[in-house]
Amino acid sequence: MKQKSFFDIVDDWGTLLARLTIIVVIIFSSVMVVTVLLGVIFRYIIHNSLSWSEELARYMMIWAALLSISIGIKYKEHVGIQLILRKLTIEIARIINIFVNIIILFFLSVLSYKGMLVTIKAIPQLSLGLGISMFWPLLSIPVAGILAIIQQILQIVLSLRKDITFNELLGATEVDEALKEVGVEIHN
Repeated sequence: MKQKSFFDIVDDWGTLLARLTIIVVIIFSSVMVVTVLLGVIFRYIIHNSLSWSEELARYMMIWAALLSISIGIKYKEHVGIQLILRKLTIEIARIINIFVNIIILFFLSVLSYKGMLVTIKAIPQLSLGLGISMFWPLLSIPVAGILAIIQQILQIVLSLRKDITFNELLGATEVDEALKEVGVEIHN
């Protein structure tokens, strides 16, 4: 059995974290859908509105959307400047990619830190519909930020691999096909 390289292990950790996050996002999204459905049924069929359904659905949507950021980082699904980077050599593209990822890492760090400060200040505040501390909805900001930081660090480490291709560095997307159609050469 072939021993896994350091980069394979790093990639496995990123994949595991992404899969666990996907499970949580699916659960939150399912709760959101069921809550909205119950809200509609109670409002228009039973004629007795649920006071908490809209607020719970909103908080589930916020949690699911923010947690999805780290999944997008892992699978390189966020908007990028691939057209320009693919015209460069892989070495230059790697340097620019690492630089951009460090800037993103800085932003995520500030977001997580400031998000935690706001979250702590919100502990005594109660939501109107659910009557829960606003700590719980706002906790989505630092949690999502920390998950994104972890994925961002893993992606920076993976970009240091010597034999990395453009698709591994930048992510293979439907942009590749569009570039081929307009005659732009793609470095893989």
